[in-house]
Amino acid sequence: MVDNLVKVTHDNNGHFYRIKMDIAKEGSSLWDLTPYFKGRVGDNRFGLQVTWTYQGRLLDVTGMKPYISGNVGNYSFDDKKELQLADDAATVHYTGSPDDCQSGGRAVYYFPEQMFPREGIFKGYIGLLDDRDSSSQPHISGVTVWFKVLPGIAQMGHACDVYISDLDKTLQSFKETLRQHNIDYENQLNSNNAEFQRQVQQVIADARNAYNSQVANSRDAMNALDAEVKANRAELTNINDHLSGVEQQIAIHDIVTIPQHKEDMKNISNAIDERLANVKTAPVAVENATTLQQRYPNGADGIFIAADTGHKWLWLSGQWTDCGEYQAIGIDNELIDPIKQQQKVDEENIATNYSLINQNTAQIKENTTDIQSVEGAGALAYVYITDQNGNRITDQNGNELIAQKWLVVTDKTLTQSDLPADAKAVGDAIEDAVAFKPEGYGIPVLYLYGDQITSLKDKSKTLKDTVTYKFSRYHIQGTLKQFKVQGASSVGYPEKNYTLTFDQDFVAFEDYGRQHKYVIKANWTDFSQAKNVVGAQMWSKVRHLNDVKSVSSIVDDKGNYLLDNDGNHIVGITDPQLAIQGAGAIDGFPIVVYINNQFWGLYTFNIPKDAWMAKMPEKANYAIVSAEAFSPQTEFKAPTNLDDGLSLEFCGTDDSTWVKNSLNKLISVAMEDYDTAPAFDAKISSVLDMQSAIDYMVYMLLIDGVDNIDKNYLLQTYNGEKWYFTAYDMDETLGWAWENKLLRPDSDGLNVTLENITNGDNRLYYQIFKFHKEEILQELKDLVAGTMSPESVRLYFADFVRNINTALYSEDAKKWGNKPNTSIINYQYIVDWYERRINWIKSQYLNLTVTK
Repeated sequence: MVDNLVKVTHDNNGHFYRIKMDIAKEGSSLWDLTPYFKGRVGDNRFGLQVTWTYQGRLLDVTGMKPYISGNVGNYSFDDKKELQLADDAATVHYTGSPDDCQSGGRAVYYFPEQMFPREGIFKGYIGLLDDRDSSSQPHISGVTVWFKVLPGIAQMGHACDVYISDLDKTLQSFKETLRQHNIDYENQLNSNNAEFQRQVQQVIADARNAYNSQVANSRDAMNALDAEVKANRAELTNINDHLSGVEQQIAIHDIVTIPQHKEDMKNISNAIDERLANVKTAPVAVENATTLQQRYPNGADGIFIAADTGHKWLWLSGQWTDCGEYQAIGIDNELIDPIKQQQKVDEENIATNYSLINQNTAQIKENTTDIQSVEGAGALAYVYITDQNGNRITDQNGNELIAQKWLVVTDKTLTQSDLPADAKAVGDAIEDAVAFKPEGYGIPVLYLYGDQITSLKDKSKTLKDTVTYKFSRYHIQGTLKQFKVQGASSVGYPEKNYTLTFDQDFVAFEDYGRQHKYVIKANWTDFSQAKNVVGAQMWSKVRHLNDVKSVSSIVDDKGNYLLDNDGNHIVGITDPQLAIQGAGAIDGFPIVVYINNQFWGLYTFNIPKDAWMAKMPEKANYAIVSAEAFSPQTEFKAPTNLDDGLSLEFCGTDDSTWVKNSLNKLISVAMEDYDTAPAFDAKISSVLDMQSAIDYMVYMLLIDGVDNIDKNYLLQTYNGEKWYFTAYDMDETLGWAWENKLLRPDSDGLNVTLENITNGDNRLYYQIFKFHKEEILQELKDLVAGTMSPESVRLYFADFVRNINTALYSEDAKKWGNKPNTSIINYQYIVDWYERRINWIKSQYLNLTVTK
């Protein structure tokens, strides 16, 4: 098997390096030379830098010459799948100069072009030649290697089989067989076999004769067809010339054809019929000639009689023509009188309208005078007249009666001192003055919209693509992909926690980059909104005190130390949990939440209990398990099936069986009996990060995590074997627990003490305290004096709650009037309680002076 596949890179001189060979060390290696191969084509100055070692130590190669020797060409595989070079494989040899060998074991190899055919393989020897001492045999050192070039891929291997699939091996062998057959065939064609040559010549002659005969027959047929086409073309040309002459005569002499004549006669007949159908036979009366011309400016059919003169008018030659007095009997009674009567009515209406205009003009002048006399005090307005019930009164024709009303002018802007204020403007101003505006307090505001949000009470139900949002602080808005209640206890509270899956990635926590899944927590049992987030931040500080213990030299998968350019070990934090900023715990900050434009409370915006909290990829050996409910499994006294208090939060693979097996191995080690610390440590060290467990026990003792000792912790693994403790869900700590229960800072029977957490109920805590009591007490003493001193904790909480204005707390209390202990669980209560807790721990376990 090949141990490793290394991607080569290049230095500032264009040399590709990171190829490391040990002359005396056994083992196989495989290197990807694709970057080198692409750079090599057309430029033979690209070099491959090899670092030579002897039993892991850098070899002094100064003054030596790099060399390559072997064969390159086509290849196949025998029955044992071993590589066989073709018989015509070429010999390749290269020797460099002493300038190609440098300090630190580095040698640069410039490969001959023939080593890299488009497809093929090189098999041979790469090494170093030392011929500085001419009196002795040159010293040669090196290893056997092979180079393989497939389309787009170049590899070099040392002491390992050529990597190629069974199908590719079969195809390659088949291709080589075909190539050999082709060579044999060419040899046969080039042989001096006279009979074979004669047969070939005869076949060619027969084929040529048959072809010539067929071509001759086809040529005769084509000649006959061509003669016939030419004759038809001449006849068609003669007919076409004759027709063109006839059409030219018709055009020159303007001769009307029979079809054209029939079409013209038809159009004339239709025009006459249409004209006669529209002609009016009875005379039509109009007021006068002017009205007639205005009404029919483009003419009309019929006889028109002007009422004022009695003359008849006709449309002739494109204009109206006076044809003299109309002599028909009875025209005065039948036509003239009705028109004159209507004319009289119109004149009366005009007179009435004129009178009304005069009256309105007078009224306008009067109103103008009235308004000028009280300018700035009021205005006349038309209003509907109503009865005592507010119904509008109408006249006998159903018209609504109106009247004028004097309205006093008011100040709607509330800026003038000489006018009465408008009532609505006053009301709006008062409402605006008392309105709660969270944006003014410098805190992010998240707006959520959805008609199913407030009715969502089932943790298993998820709203998909139905809840919209606006988050101005991060300049985003859209529709959430998923929205659900978060946390088992949250389901039972009026104000709930929610998990939000956004439709876009954005950075809410700088150290974690762009993410789309977050949690908003109402912290129903913690009115300060601080204990859960600050508790996680303090846990991270406790864990990171062990950073110095985790700093060590970094090695690769094969156990080789990583070196810098000067050959020094590269060091860093190698513990996977301590390499994370938050040590695998959550983080958060305060926000305000609105649901359907209604203030919904003061929340915190948190990192979810998810893979990116611990920076875990989706791959094997990465998992997070949550202790959600008290059970024998969470006390490490019984095997788990991951549905018994311990539940799977994240698994890097679809199959989680390995998680259950790995966790049960930890539980079984905790359940065994041990006589000595070395016996216990030998078993536990491979399945548990002991330091994280000690940190957790001490930390929960300090903050009195009564709801966190046997549940509400997380177990995380980064290699599928060793598990780490992580603190989670700490809103019921620091003097508060279990449904509105306040605790004393000293022991009242419910608190966390070393005695009640190590008495054997929790098998893991019992074993750790039994064999590592002194380490636990020493860490407790160190934390009380430093990271977890009352002064330090006071600053941690002050730094968080200072961002929450008291008005925000008040608004939350008004919204949720039944939230417990709103007047007690605040910053001052927390820091005072913790100081008294530390005094009790000093006197109880550390024999230290108590602060008065």
